[in-house]
Amino acid sequence: MKKYWAFYIPYLLFVLILSVLILCNEKADLHLWFTSFNSPVGDVFFHYYTYVGDWIPYLVIAGLLFYRYRMALFVLVSQLASGLVSIIIKQTWNEPRPILYFQQHFPSVQLHQVVGEHLNTFHSFTSGHTITAFALFLALTFYTKNPLLHFLYFVLALLVGYSRIYLSQHFAIDVLVGSFIGVSVTIICKYYFDKNPMRWADGSLRDVFSRK
Repeated sequence: MKKYWAFYIPYLLFVLILSVLILCNEKADLHLWFTSFNSPVGDVFFHYYTYVGDWIPYLVIAGLLFYRYRMALFVLVSQLASGLVSIIIKQTWNEPRPILYFQQHFPSVQLHQVVGEHLNTFHSFTSGHTITAFALFLALTFYTKNPLLHFLYFVLALLVGYSRIYLSQHFAIDVLVGSFIGVSVTIICKYYFDKNPMRWADGSLRDVFSRK
């Protein structure tokens, strides 16, 4: 795992810093501080970029089928496994989302809202989009060698996590735990794939079409 330091070290720093912020601040105050860094450009960017943690990974999987089955299968399995964990946790801890939480506890506070963004009210813990993003980009890290790309993948995953707070869909704790689930499940999947060579998975759809 040492060769993936350019993803892991920034991630560990992120976990440390966000953990300290969560421990040292009230839930509502920290959310308001994070969402105070808003702008018209940020509204548009995060409104669309957050979909990287939604259906975009399945487009990536479709594209990887033409490169190597193994990569596509690994991304798919890590997405499905982490998604299952997300569903179980959300159903177990049905926490209110920021919009409902503030309506219940701080009705006078007006959250920053992005035009066109539908704010959900329940199943805040944990952030499924963050789980999906960190699972996707760590999976891609495992199949690339360039440390600069590894760092870029971390930043891209982090932006998805921040987008969930920026859009007031989740709290910081939801993003922190979501990132941990995405990373942990993907590492477990990597261990399984390393133990099972699956030589048939070295092919791709290009091979199928080239035979024709």
